[in-house]
Order: sequence, then structure tokens, then C-alpha cells
Amino acid sequence: MKSTTAKPSAIGWRGWIVPVLLVVLWQFASSLGPEYAYAFVPVPQIIDSAIELLLSGELARHVWASLLTASQSLLIGGTLGLVLALLMVYWRWLDFLISPLFHSIRQVPTLGLIPLIGLWFGNTETAKLVVVSMATFEVILLNTYEGLNNVPSRYLELARSLTLSKFQLFRYLLLPAAVPSIATGVFHAVAFAWLATVGVELLFTVGPGISVIMERAQIAERMDIVIVCISIIGLLGYLMNACCVRLSRKLLSWR
Repeated sequence: MKSTTAKPSAIGWRGWIVPVLLVVLWQFASSLGPEYAYAFVPVPQIIDSAIELLLSGELARHVWASLLTASQSLLIGGTLGLVLALLMVYWRWLDFLISPLFHSIRQVPTLGLIPLIGLWFGNTETAKLVVVSMATFEVILLNTYEGLNNVPSRYLELARSLTLSKFQLFRYLLLPAAVPSIATGVFHAVAFAWLATVGVELLFTVGPGISVIMERAQIAERMDIVIVCISIIGLLGYLMNACCVRLSRKLLSWR
């Protein structure tokens, strides 16, 4: 009997069908007239603009700045979220004190706090780091907290019967049980960090960043450069997602 499971190579080339069709339709729309060519910039012009930005080194500098902001914020927010989740699980009185405030604040979108953060930190790099760190902090904290709290009760009963210490309980039971949930939190936090970085760069215009190029291009009515920046943002997001998927598979292979 033949297997009905599609091979990875077959899935891979099929994934290019829609993007290629979109490029063809885009180029066709740009050839319909000048008014269409403004909204749908010809593909050769987009390629030329991308090469120009690459050769000048401007694109690399701004992309590196955006990646640095996203990675620093992920490290700060992720570490704080992980540590606070552990403390809330181990000390229930801390959970009772923090949970109401945390769940109230998280109902406000992170971007909704930007006016307050702007008043506190001004138009600075620190303000950008705070906003993106908050976006990653929430995701990591929630997933870590849920992972540590959702350990099956029968495992906890076994740990009590074996009289495990708190460290042994965490090392051999809670942490392995929570790793899948933590990995999911990191997976989503990476995406949140990148999306928040792109958004916050449009609001806080200090320093370099991929959104800075895009905003300047919009003012100059350079639709080709805007398309290049959007493509770079999407491509980097896709690569981050693919790296997270592969890394999580390796880390969770023991499952």
C-alpha cells in the first residue's frame, strides 16, 4: 500500500506557487497604466531599489538595529517573565498579590501604553526597549506559569511520597513538565518581539531601524523602497519562525 503522506520536497516547491503567482499578478497590474504603476511598482524597479540599498550598506545597518532591539527586548522581557512566573508558583502569597494587577494591566494593549511610556522615557531608545520588552514579558510569564501549574496531580502525589526537596521537585518534575509550555511561550515571544519592534520604530523615531527607512520612503513617495522594507520584514519574520520551530523540535525531541 502506498503512503499518502506528502514528501517534504513536494510540500516545499508547492509553497512557492502562491508567491510566484502574486509576483506575476503584481507585475501585470503595474503594466496597466501609470496610475497602476504607482500603486503596484514594477518588479524590476523593486529589485533595483533593493540592490541599491544593499550596496549602500544602509539596509544592513537599519536591519541590524531592529534585530538588536528585538533580541535585547526578548532577553530582558523573557528573563523577567520567567523569573516572576517561578516566584509566583513557589510563593503563593506573591501570586495572590501580583495576579490581579497583572491580569488587569494585560487587558490594555501594549501599544495603548505608549503615550504613558513616551511621557516617562521620551523619544528614546529606552522607550522602544520598554515597549517591546513588555510585549515579550507577558507571553513568557503566562506560558511559564501555566506550564508549571498544569503538572498532573498524580506526579505531584508521587513526588510527595518520595519526599523530594523543593529543588528536586523543580529539577525532576516541574521543569520537564513545563518545558513544552515555555518553548511555546518563547516561540510566540519571538514573533511578538519582532512585530512590536517594527511597530514601535514607527512611533519612536529615534535611532536607526528598518521602519525608519520605510517611513522616510513613504514621505518621499518611494513606493518601491516601502515594498522592499515590507518584504525584508516578512522574510526575517519567516526565518525567525523557522528557526524557532527547528530549535523547539530538537529541544523537545525527548517527548
